[in-house]
Amino acid sequence: MNQRTKLIICAWLGAMFTSYVQADVLISEYIEGSGYNKALEIVNTGAEPVSLDGYTLKKSTNGATTWGVSLPLDGYQLASEQTLVIVNSRAEESLLSQADITGSAITGFNGNDPIGLFFNGALHDVIGVVGSTAYWGKDVTLIRRETSQASEEYQPEQWQEYATDDFSGLGEWAPATDDDSSSESGFTCTLPNGQDPDFTPIYDIQGSGSRSPLVPRGANQSPDSYYVKGVVSAVTYGLTKGFYLQSLQADSDIHTSEGVFVFTNQSQSNLQPGDVVCVQGIVQEYYQLTQLVPNDQNWKVLGHQQVPQAQDIEVDSSDKSFAETLERYEGMLVRLPMSLDMRITRTFGFDYDAYRNNMVLAQGQVNYHPNQFYPAASEQSQATQRANQQRTLVIETDNQASGGDIPYYPDFARVDRDQDGSADDYLRINDTIANLEGVITYSYSNYRLLVNNIISEQDITHNTPRTDSPQVGKGDVRIASFNVLNYFTSPFNGDPNQFGSNRGAESYREFERQQEKIVTALDHLDADIVGLMEIENNGFGDGAAIRQLVTQLNLRQSDYDQYDFVRVDSNQDGVADENDSVGTDAIAVGVIYRPHKVSLQTTRVIAMPEQNAPSIRDSDGNVIDNGHHQQRDSLAPTFRVINSGDVLTVAVNHFKSKGSKCWEDNAPVSDGGQAGSDPDQQGSCENFRVAAAVALGDALQNIDGYKVVLGDMNSYAKEDPILVLTDYSQDKYDKKIHAARNTYIAGQQQFGDAGATITHSYGYLNAVPMYHPKSWSYSYNNTVGTLDHILISPDLKSRVVGANEWHINADESTLFDYTDDNKADDFPHYGDQFRASDHNPAVLELRFQE
Repeated sequence: MNQRTKLIICAWLGAMFTSYVQADVLISEYIEGSGYNKALEIVNTGAEPVSLDGYTLKKSTNGATTWGVSLPLDGYQLASEQTLVIVNSRAEESLLSQADITGSAITGFNGNDPIGLFFNGALHDVIGVVGSTAYWGKDVTLIRRETSQASEEYQPEQWQEYATDDFSGLGEWAPATDDDSSSESGFTCTLPNGQDPDFTPIYDIQGSGSRSPLVPRGANQSPDSYYVKGVVSAVTYGLTKGFYLQSLQADSDIHTSEGVFVFTNQSQSNLQPGDVVCVQGIVQEYYQLTQLVPNDQNWKVLGHQQVPQAQDIEVDSSDKSFAETLERYEGMLVRLPMSLDMRITRTFGFDYDAYRNNMVLAQGQVNYHPNQFYPAASEQSQATQRANQQRTLVIETDNQASGGDIPYYPDFARVDRDQDGSADDYLRINDTIANLEGVITYSYSNYRLLVNNIISEQDITHNTPRTDSPQVGKGDVRIASFNVLNYFTSPFNGDPNQFGSNRGAESYREFERQQEKIVTALDHLDADIVGLMEIENNGFGDGAAIRQLVTQLNLRQSDYDQYDFVRVDSNQDGVADENDSVGTDAIAVGVIYRPHKVSLQTTRVIAMPEQNAPSIRDSDGNVIDNGHHQQRDSLAPTFRVINSGDVLTVAVNHFKSKGSKCWEDNAPVSDGGQAGSDPDQQGSCENFRVAAAVALGDALQNIDGYKVVLGDMNSYAKEDPILVLTDYSQDKYDKKIHAARNTYIAGQQQFGDAGATITHSYGYLNAVPMYHPKSWSYSYNNTVGTLDHILISPDLKSRVVGANEWHINADESTLFDYTDDNKADDFPHYGDQFRASDHNPAVLELRFQE
């Protein structure tokens, strides 16, 4: 009787089926074969028949944390141990012939798309890791083991792996047993003459250099295969697929590792840490990772012993870098002692390189951007880049972390002991972390620690603890910059912006959180003049973002300390309303101030350059750059200080982003461009930002009184635009600075076809480094640096009481922001100031009255 006939009979008998014990229904087989050979099998393992009414199969794709494509199973019934088979409609005929259902998009999976079996809307059983893009089931057939039970979380040990396009068990419930173990593939770990082989020690495979001495120069693998014996320290299914083998007896050479990764490319294994294993395989250098690759599953369990003890990583005096230190421990089970001083240089969050949540540590200090302390392209900048790479260690877990969870620090964000509205268990950049344990591997150009233990608050040292307010002293007037991270009100009954776009909160729930965090931060900032960046450019009317923000902020102020905002009448109709804007982007700069401290004298917008260069085409004639690029205009109101009468102009800026390319980034080198490369680490559009710095400097020269230039300049402290505004000369910095070509300001040409070589600077002083040389405001790609600056005219220096960055945002994990991204539904959200934005505010304290 074939499967289809069985279902017809079951349908006829459907009225007799009264049992709905969903615990007996589970996913029993998964096929991800060649081409479109993809199939799923559902089975009723119970003794009673079951109706599938209320059951639905769902698929999640591309690392999403939500479920997408679904296949309801209503109308089907399964007798005891009967199966239901779903096959891709484009599979080969031998697989289609076993199908009960075909053509469903549910079978459009690729080995990393989890499949969930739902009952009455609740997840009942699952195969695969939700939220992960790592491959756990590619090019394999997976069959459920006989002792398996339905599980809401993926249990790899419940599945047995078989070869690609193995359909032999489909349609008949035949659970896998331990006797099916792929690790027992007939490999005997003996020579043809019955003698034991000569085992090659792991330390001889690793050698004392960065490559195995068994792999010839210029090759990526050894010409011969080797027998190796050791104890399993870790078995991995996610980031790496295989197991880590450690020497049964170590040598006396600290320069050779006692561990090696054995690559099996299997998402399942019966191996356990502590198994003593014999392996035969070739030695391979895979993107700088030394690994052993068995020949056709040539490994065998010989016994079991205690799992190796994690060894403390110690820096030796002979190590030229921390990377050399880590190379000595590659493949080994290790521990990070407190004495190693491992600092968080990128806190836990989403890594777009590996496409998963992780954290990055640096040995001895955080990694500063190469251009933070040294001019771009200088030898010192390049040396900093190399040093950063060499002291970096990425902290991972083999399987991807679920939303909002840090697997090795489960208390993260969960504890608020003093009930002050802020989490007590947090991780910040520059924290020292100790006692993490795991195996050292290498991928995506970095050493990585696959953590397998849990740490607590006692293992973390906060070297720069959180503060409730900026540490700058007390004067007469406090000025600050604050990036509000796309604060948009138009989707939530606010006035529309002229561009019809929303870059901010995606729901009202997110917007309420965003607003609460920003208002809390501004309240604690307690500044008298605040330059805002990334506020929605939707005018100044009743529904404007800046008006809404000030209204909410004033609810927390005394009558004396109320704020007002600077209005711009851009359409010259005599009223600054919802039809006005600052510049031509959906986001703009803005200014809020306390009228009892300063009185507004003049409002002015400083137009920034736009680029209108020739279009650039590829070899096929397609336009890759139309030559037109814009910047956000600056806002430079002039105030009179109430208690002294001094005149003060505050220019608020948000220069062109480093991310979007300009003409010089796309043009070939022969035409004066750099053809998509970034040799000096300044990011895209640095020449265009130089043009903006010149435009700003020229405009401010015609304004009398003290001057403050602040904002997100999208330039680190020693990059070209900041040098132009401060102390640049070619002799001092041994470099030429070039402005972009074909730039125009309010329709008037600034620089022509050749752009311009800048030979002068404007003499402003960078205030924060005067008091805190190592401070920074932004974290990106494992480095920190200052993008948010406060520059002062030299005559204002004697009035400065202090200047600082307030470390409330960039230091913190993105898990503390207002969004629902990469977080579970029960993740706690705090209304405090921490991670109100992604940039730290810069603060300047002035004293005018003697």
